[in-house]
Amino acid sequence: MAVHHRNANSLLRRITLVLTCALCLSILLPPRVTHAQDAFSCIEELTDDQVRYRISYIEEKLEKGKKHATRWRYTWMGLWLAIGGVTTYLAIDAANDDEDWNKFGWAYMAGGAYFVATTHMFLPAADVWGAKRIRRQDDSTEEARRAKLRYATETLQKASGVQELAGGPMGVVGSLVYGVVGGTIKATQWTGLSRGLTAGMYIAPPVMMGLQTATAPRQAAMAYESYRGIACSSKYYDRGREGPDLDFSMSPAGGSFRINF
Repeated sequence: MAVHHRNANSLLRRITLVLTCALCLSILLPPRVTHAQDAFSCIEELTDDQVRYRISYIEEKLEKGKKHATRWRYTWMGLWLAIGGVTTYLAIDAANDDEDWNKFGWAYMAGGAYFVATTHMFLPAADVWGAKRIRRQDDSTEEARRAKLRYATETLQKASGVQELAGGPMGVVGSLVYGVVGGTIKATQWTGLSRGLTAGMYIAPPVMMGLQTATAPRQAAMAYESYRGIACSSKYYDRGREGPDLDFSMSPAGGSFRINF
């Protein structure tokens, strides 16, 4: 009974630590940019020259970031698949040796690796193929060029959204929780067995996901924000939020906290 009580207290402390780390990460992240301008509302009001310029602008920005986006996506996809393959082999080997504790640990790690690799496969790769597909759109008439601009804007917006997700805190926080849950299950179910693997289950997922997040491309996200500044000269929309807008930021020199109503 005493052993189960200690295990329960240990599990509670670890879960509390995870929640605290997730909260700190959310607080310390830079405040997100406030989207102030609607890039779609004035397409029909632009002159043909303005439409041509905006199409060219978007194409150029996507083409410029294509190399980094392609390298990042497929490098990390390959790394996660490789990790999944190695850990699957180790899980099978442990199962053949009747080492259930190792089988669980390696299989758990393999499942996480395959899941992340799958997200790379299914998330839209507009930052990779966007410029090429935009160039293929018909631009033989003025109306066709307006449709092309709308398609280009949608493509840049999609690329920006994926990059915001890839470079955001969701993956790191999720991997931290995933690692703690798996490590805790193994540590409490098979106390004292293969402690190195247990430690790896805690550490490896957030470290790998942190590296992936830190190296994620940002060109399309920054390009979209820049484009919104030129898309329409004076077309702004209400953010549609109720209540105050909280802005908390930290830097080596100190911190700031603002409330905008």
